[in-house]
Order: sequence, then structure tokens, then C-alpha cells
Amino acid sequence: MRKDRLILMPFVNAPILFGWLGFTAAILFACPANAQLAAMVNGEPITASDIGYRIKLNQITAHKTTSKQEALEELVNEKIKLQTAKRQNIEITDAQLDKILTGMAQRTGRQLSDFLDNLGKIGADIPSFKTKMRSEMAWRQVLEQHSPGMFQVRDADLVAILSARGETPQTKATQYSLQQIVLVLGRGSSDALRAARMKEAEALRSRSKNCEEAIQYAREMRDVVIKIPVQRLSSDLAIQYKKLLDSIPNGKMTPPEVTSTGIEVVAVCDRKEIVADISSRREFREELLTRRIGELEKDYLDELRKQSIISYY
Repeated sequence: MRKDRLILMPFVNAPILFGWLGFTAAILFACPANAQLAAMVNGEPITASDIGYRIKLNQITAHKTTSKQEALEELVNEKIKLQTAKRQNIEITDAQLDKILTGMAQRTGRQLSDFLDNLGKIGADIPSFKTKMRSEMAWRQVLEQHSPGMFQVRDADLVAILSARGETPQTKATQYSLQQIVLVLGRGSSDALRAARMKEAEALRSRSKNCEEAIQYAREMRDVVIKIPVQRLSSDLAIQYKKLLDSIPNGKMTPPEVTSTGIEVVAVCDRKEIVADISSRREFREELLTRRIGELEKDYLDELRKQSIISYY
């Protein structure tokens, strides 16, 4: 049998043969060693590891259970979105990505490094998370070029959303005054030291009755960083973090949390209701844009998928 193959080889069309060899080589070089190939999208691989990372990421960030097939199709669409953006010379720089991620971190009351470190500690693959965010940012620009009128949001559109909910256009938001305190932990600290610092944070939390006391007691402790007080609007916070702050009385602290620099607690010093201008309400604008994008992107993405070479393994 092997001899027959050697005899037949000279009669194979050379361009087809070398094209096949080149495609095979591209797969071998694109996939990491021992990676199990799940799909190819216009020559770019998706591996079984990629699918596993996406399932875990969806569990952590969206709190939803994703099947392997759903995760695979999500990754296929992600490849197509990034490839389309590249063809249209749309590039999301590291600085642009960091700006968005910093905003996400601030809405949870954290620094970017702490935010990413915390995601990693609870099981998220950070490179996969960044790729997902880069894809969404690039895709937004692709859709803006495709249908620019869809992204023009007027105050009248926002008023319509509120009216449909039975709300008035002029709404209120809560402004929180927050004080972050970090009990520093060095890199490579032992579990015993981490547990000891956690107890110190719990003691500080139970002992303090207001922010002044919290700062005073914190200054008496060793290796503590007292950050500059910050103010955050409820309309700019993630829903879960807003619920946490609403559950904490003024002067009390959030439960201690492990970050990249140590054990962090946040004291709610004060809160007050303020009038929020509808035109600046981020959640209403995003809700309307999300609805429009959902209507637009399905048909456009279906069209792009038909034009793509997608192979499943």
C-alpha cells in the first residue's frame, strides 16, 4: 500500500498538494503542542482549552451555565468579529482596552490590577477575558460603521424607555462616600499569615463605628494602606456591588476581600440622594443600544458566517 502511494504522488496536481500542505502546516503552527483542535475559522484555530476557558468565564462574569456547543459557537462568532474588524482596519489598542477594564474595575470599587487579580483567583483565564472584551469593543465599531444611525441616542429615546416603565425622566441616584483600607500582604505570604491578616480586618470591621474611627484604628495597625476617599454614583456601579453597599449601614465596612496587595475592606462613610440628569444615565443609554445592537448584529453576523470557512473537528 505504501508503495502504491509513492507511485501515485507524481500525478497529484501540484498546486492542490502544496496548498493542502500549507494549510496543514498553518494548523500545526497555530495550535499549541498537545492542543485538541475543535474548529477552524478562516484558518484560525479554536481548541478544546479555549472552550473550557469560555465556559468558566461565562460562569464567573455572566453567572450562566454554557454548554460546550454554545461556548464553541460563541468563540466562532468572536473570531469572525475580530477578523471583520481587522479587514476594516479597526484595531483596539492596549490603552483603549485598559481604559474600559479600568472603568469596570472602578464600578466595583477596585483598582484594575486588583480587579484582574481577583478574576484570576476565582478561576477566570485573563487572556481569554481580554480577548472577549477586545472582540466586543471592535465589533461595536464594526456595527457603527455598518449602520451609524443605530447609535445615535436622543433624550427623547431615553424618555420613551422611562415612560414605558412608568418612571419620570428626572430620576435620583445615590452618591456613596467610600474609604478603602488595605492590610498589606507580601508576595508569597503563607496561608497562616493571610488568615491572621483576615482576622485583623474582621476585628477592624467590627470595632469601627464610623469612618473616622476606622482610619484612627487602621493607623495603629502595622502594614496598612489608607487610600484617598472616593465618591461613586449608584448609576455607575455594577448591580451586585450596589446591592452590597446598600446592605451596609453608614460607618460600617464591606466584608474583607483578598486582592493582589492584601486584605481590603471598604467603609461606607456617607450616602446621599442626588438628582441625575437622564441624558447622563449610562444604564438607560446602554439598554437602548444593547437592544438595537441585538436586532442589527444577528442578521449581519449570519451574513458574515456564510462568507466564512468554518470547519468543526
